[in-house]
Amino acid sequence: MTARQELVLLGAGADIALEAVRWTELACGRAGLNARASQDLATAVIEAVNNSLEHGYALATGDINVTLETQAECVVITVTDRGTGLPPSPSAGTPSPGAERGRGSWIMQQTCDEVRHEFNAGQQSVVLVKRRRQISPDSHGDHQ
Repeated sequence: MTARQELVLLGAGADIALEAVRWTELACGRAGLNARASQDLATAVIEAVNNSLEHGYALATGDINVTLETQAECVVITVTDRGTGLPPSPSAGTPSPGAERGRGSWIMQQTCDEVRHEFNAGQQSVVLVKRRRQISPDSHGDHQ
């Protein structure tokens, strides 16, 4: 069974990332994810939203759509904009300490099980996947 939740950030500006984080944490909770998994996805979402603002809309305003789909084996969050964007780098290696760029993609890779970039009909999306994990008897319930 798949359930879907959606947030549309109209006329999104630089202050909108916090709203996306709050929504993500609540939506992940409703989807049954634990606090750690919810924080991981919220961290990835703030990076994706900031990238939409900076690269998609060049720090101007524009609409951003955030959807969360609950599936049996995972939770999928898609952040979509209609900005100009930039092509994703082939690999998000560890950024050097002094690097001014490249941290967002790396952070998304570290906090999600899968990160995909999709381009379709004048819009671009970042798809963030967090798989549900079976809790082993010796775990403390923080792997979901």
